[in-house]
Amino acid sequence: MSYVEVPLTRLALVALLVAIAALVSRRARLDLEGSIAWAAVRGAVQLLAVGYALRLLFAYEHVLSLALALSVMTLVAAWTAARRVEHAPDRRALFWPALAAITAGGVVSLVPVFALVITPTPWYSGRYVIPIAGMMLSNAMNVVALTLERIFASARAEAPRIEQLLALGASPEQALHAQERAALRAAMTPTLNGLFTVGLVALPGMMTGQIVSGIDPKSAVRYQLVVLFQLVAVAAVAGWVAATLSRRMLFTSREQLRPF
Repeated sequence: MSYVEVPLTRLALVALLVAIAALVSRRARLDLEGSIAWAAVRGAVQLLAVGYALRLLFAYEHVLSLALALSVMTLVAAWTAARRVEHAPDRRALFWPALAAITAGGVVSLVPVFALVITPTPWYSGRYVIPIAGMMLSNAMNVVALTLERIFASARAEAPRIEQLLALGASPEQALHAQERAALRAAMTPTLNGLFTVGLVALPGMMTGQIVSGIDPKSAVRYQLVVLFQLVAVAAVAGWVAATLSRRMLFTSREQLRPF
């Protein structure tokens, strides 16, 4: 099976789809035409730049270049997750908890897989590590942002109830348990829904890409299962770490709820 190349001339035709979205926005008076155009241009430029960067990375593979790429990806993911949280008592201090949570989720999901399941040669092969790490870090970023935002928003809305539980002798962990549980369940729901419906509603991106490139569907399924199970682990670990660290931001050393 041969790979079907997409030339730039045909790729330009896809821009018509963006134009259709802009027309719909204009017809429905959504005022999103500028955002749609800017997002399309920015996304195209970013992907083209990443494409050239990956060519260099794959051509000159080295442990240091891989470590640099993973570090940049993790830092950007943490910065983005922290920016999405609006109800935190101190948004400036969110970067480090987000970084810790995303890093923990990435380590737990990536290290065992590349040590025991997918064992490329050399082990620091960017062709394998970068795409899979990108999926893990992206999922961790979304889970961390959702967890932090949900916990801080519910803590603000239910501050009287939390303070009442503290007054009755509950620990910060006990007083915030309901909010943490609801936040983690909400943050993990998209990942679980994807696992429940995989193959029934849509073929996941990695599996689709491998099949299009000519890989045997059975091999593509195995890779996709690895990724799906990784996504569950990264969501659980990153969300749990984010929830734990958010609790430390919400309460003082005297176990009092911080005003915000």
